[in-house]
Amino acid sequence: MNRKTANSKKSYSRSSQRAPANRSSQMSVDERIVNRKMMREKKNRRKKLIIRAALGTVFLLAAVVLVLVLFFNINTVTVSGDNVYSEADIVEASGVKIGDNLIFSSAKKINQNLTEKLPYIREVKIKRRLPARLEIIVTKTEAEYAVMTEDAYALLDGSGKVLEKGLNFVGDNIILANLGKVTSAEAGKTIELENEQIFMKLMELRKAIDECGIKGITSVDVTNIYDIKLVYQGRITLILGDTDGTDMDHKLSLAAEAIKTQDAENDAYRGTINLTVSGKAYWAEETQSEASSSEPEESSTDENGSVISESGSENNSENNSENNSDKNPSEKPKESSSAAA
Repeated sequence: MNRKTANSKKSYSRSSQRAPANRSSQMSVDERIVNRKMMREKKNRRKKLIIRAALGTVFLLAAVVLVLVLFFNINTVTVSGDNVYSEADIVEASGVKIGDNLIFSSAKKINQNLTEKLPYIREVKIKRRLPARLEIIVTKTEAEYAVMTEDAYALLDGSGKVLEKGLNFVGDNIILANLGKVTSAEAGKTIELENEQIFMKLMELRKAIDECGIKGITSVDVTNIYDIKLVYQGRITLILGDTDGTDMDHKLSLAAEAIKTQDAENDAYRGTINLTVSGKAYWAEETQSEASSSEPEESSTDENGSVISESGSENNSENNSENNSDKNPSEKPKESSSAAA
């Protein structure tokens, strides 16, 4: 009896719990319908707000552009910076016209026009002075190299841009550069060579020369990138041989110290400095045979030869004597000829 009573109570409690569940589930369906309707209305309102915001942004941008176009037109163009060309020539070459829009004028296009049409301009900066003035600031470039193209010279700046061509002679402080065959030398554009590696090596060489501080290079020969030669003041040939970026810096630093020491003793010295062996500078006076320009051994230097290493030591030939050391300045000790590693 107790079990039956307990079971009946249990079944009653379960049935009593199911009835409200059915009612609540029935109500939840209605609520879902209402909720879905409300969600659709919210989405519609959100879409309308987004559309209105987008249209407002478009109208605002259009108004801004209209104002810029109508009220910020150029009425004055000024030129400042290096006086390499006349102001009228620069304004004409820039392509800028009175009435052009100040805001939308392309600085990149103006820079390209000026650096190509007027080669002695290296770079251009543009400043917009509201409401209607455009300022062009120019920086000049200078000729550093002269390259033979067919039957005349072309002048190049340090970046390899052609400044002039068709010249029969070049002025002072211009480095004569032997770069092999030139395929294109158009004024205002970078020179083009048959061997592009030569151009890259020339740029590395220029950077290394600037960093080591050698002044007075009169010619360079880069026709063979594995046998580079330079001439200092038209009287001392520097034979670098094969170089990479770091090795080139070390060799030129050693050459700079060697030249400094030699010029202090005899600034009229003529000869070669062979730098093909890393860390060493082999001297040979101009009176030596052409064979001395190749890489010599320390034991084979003749009475006019000497060797300087980065450690600052000098090895002279066994045939040298104290009597003729004063006549040959290359045989004097060069304590300052060491170069920084």
